[in-house]
Amino acid sequence: MMKSFWYLLRNNTQPDAARKKYLLVIGITVQIDLPLEVYYSKKKKFILNLNNYRNAHYRVLSTSKRLYSEQLVERIKDYPRFTEPVKLVFTYYAKSNRRLDISNPCSIIDKFTCDALVKAEILEDDSFEQIKEVVYKFGGVDKDNPRCVLELFTIPKK
Repeated sequence: MMKSFWYLLRNNTQPDAARKKYLLVIGITVQIDLPLEVYYSKKKKFILNLNNYRNAHYRVLSTSKRLYSEQLVERIKDYPRFTEPVKLVFTYYAKSNRRLDISNPCSIIDKFTCDALVKAEILEDDSFEQIKEVVYKFGGVDKDNPRCVLELFTIPKK
């Protein structure tokens, strides 16, 4: 899914953001649907959430991260490679109207996904030198298909 597109600057410190001007971003854009949980055995699942991550046994964490990475790498192995700086936008679609802290699930999904992107060689590195900005957004409630959508796109060099 490569395309050039107009991107509305929001939540940015640049002066143009206040006037909601559009910035032309030329380059590669990728959108990936990400799961909210990983089954680490036939009946047991690890829900990707900071609270679960903090309290889980190290073996569950290791297995969950490995399985998540393997499954994601298989899906994205043919995606384009990014060598220039990128911006990551994670949009979280919840299962219910229950109140949640958006950074709890997105922080773990972010970590697992960035490691998988490096493993799949989509990104060269997941450090601040290549990932210039990360945004977490709430996309609404989708009872039938709760998910997190990652938009990954190049940003112009200044």
